[in-house]
Amino acid sequence: MKKTIIAACLLLCGYLNAQTYSLEVNMSGFKNNKGKVKVGLYNSEKTFLKATFLSLDSSIKNNEAIVVFKNLEKGEYAVSIYHDENNNDEMDKNFMGIPKEDYASSNNAKGTFGPPKYTDAKFNLRDDLKINIAID
Repeated sequence: MKKTIIAACLLLCGYLNAQTYSLEVNMSGFKNNKGKVKVGLYNSEKTFLKATFLSLDSSIKNNEAIVVFKNLEKGEYAVSIYHDENNNDEMDKNFMGIPKEDYASSNNAKGTFGPPKYTDAKFNLRDDLKINIAID
């Protein structure tokens, strides 16, 4: 009996530690349906806008798009998106390094004289979550 209780406790602890969640990202405000939207998920300030933790892309329909990240652990995350109108899998920039393609971040965070900050874009994932991002 004692062994059964211990085994049940271990299984329950393993289940609780292995629990994962999904993040649905709803995007709107695209100027057109050309190309695709590239979506980057970040899990630290150090890598924000430098190296994605996970990335997905989606087609754009009716100036909107949706992606779903699955099997995510609880934690702090941020999302950035850009409209890859010409399908070249990179954000096009002008000679000064300013993006030529539309972009946005979670919490609709905006940068002042530069890209948005992680602290403005971050959110906590504790359960399945849906977020909305609007490209202006």
